[in-house]
Amino acid sequence: MAQMQITEVTNNTLDNNTTQQSDVEEVPNYIDNLNIIFFEQIFEQIEELSDQVRMARAYPQFVPQIIKYWQKRLHMIVGPNTAFLGLLDIEDYVFFMEHMATSFTELHVHEDGVGAFAEFYDYITHLCDVSVTRLPAVETCILAGNPDTVVDDDIRDLTILLPNLKCLMTCMNISGLYIRGFRKLEELVFNSMYHSVPLESRWMQEICLTMTQLKVLDITDQFDSQVRLDDIKLPNLEVLKINLSSVECMLPQVLQLPKLKKLGIRFDDSRQLHADDETIFQQIVVAKSESITRIALNNEVVQLPPRWQQSLLLELPKLKQLVCENWYHDVFFLDRQHIPCPQMEVLSFNGWEIVRENQLLEMVAECTKLEHLALNGYHCNWDKLNKLVNIRNQERNPEPLQVFSEIMWSNFTAQEYNYWQYHQYVQVTCDSSAYDYQEDGFEIDFE
Repeated sequence: MAQMQITEVTNNTLDNNTTQQSDVEEVPNYIDNLNIIFFEQIFEQIEELSDQVRMARAYPQFVPQIIKYWQKRLHMIVGPNTAFLGLLDIEDYVFFMEHMATSFTELHVHEDGVGAFAEFYDYITHLCDVSVTRLPAVETCILAGNPDTVVDDDIRDLTILLPNLKCLMTCMNISGLYIRGFRKLEELVFNSMYHSVPLESRWMQEICLTMTQLKVLDITDQFDSQVRLDDIKLPNLEVLKINLSSVECMLPQVLQLPKLKKLGIRFDDSRQLHADDETIFQQIVVAKSESITRIALNNEVVQLPPRWQQSLLLELPKLKQLVCENWYHDVFFLDRQHIPCPQMEVLSFNGWEIVRENQLLEMVAECTKLEHLALNGYHCNWDKLNKLVNIRNQERNPEPLQVFSEIMWSNFTAQEYNYWQYHQYVQVTCDSSAYDYQEDGFEIDFE
């Protein structure tokens, strides 16, 4: 009996000791946490990335915290220009790439880099201690600057390096040969600001027929495009920006794209002066009249006839935004007889030669949902803004009307601009984004 009591006491003692040990194990290690806090405070005071990398190599126990710090504080952009290429010690470079290659979200190449993309690609893929063959988190790639920095073979390498790329923006002298290798690409933009990009029709045609995941396609050439297309099958395409010479032979197929929301067409330099009354613009408006929500055009380029609104605007029941610049005819059509004023949200008559004051005020009074208004220089003054205030005040419109003019700064002093910038009913702004469009042609938005 005594033996059984001793055994029971011993078991209870062991159980109590085990419980106490468990309690001890569950207590947080405050010393380690304090060390992490002190280290982070010290690390944040280190400005140079090279010194940060050496600190990380010296204290491997803090590497997880350092990686989180880099992910939060550094721009996760990789390329020939990125700061870590300035690291003189190859071991530091290898360490950084080994821990951060999966964190980069963008790849940039531009003319201020340390070398061409091919040199950068060879460098990161042939390091002796670490080979970066994939940047899996990169979804955006921007290739800008010297158009000879990247060639077709580099695009082939990029399709391997960036397997999850979703957005590619480039002004490089490439043909488009390897673009289809980006299996997840959703946005493709060719930018030719200062030169004509030598895209080849056969590769662009394949893109238009096979890259069915694309949502945005911009192959606008700011000069004369050499691309000629005759078909397009992109069921997910929402935005298409293209030259007239490239799209005119496949316009019926374009207008059948099920998800198309925006179509921007640029008139090639050699064709602007030959535009007549029967333009491709009118064909689109007639074909898609029931779904058009926005029209933006430069009348100097499109050259519409004086009374185009009588046959076109009256047939657009869902129109909400109209940007018609450089209208040089005497006919004024921004009224309830020609546009659905009660639903209009954006209006611009920038560059118009003749707009009378009563026409302006009646238009604003009729457009009770108007949010953005672009004025020509003549109407951008204190007196006109006060009259607009009286109209909006009477309507008790809760949202202030945003008014833009290209000569806003020349008409107001800094104090006057500040006054109107925060007015309750009418506010002046230098933000012209509501009126952005293809000024060498036109843009049309669909429902």
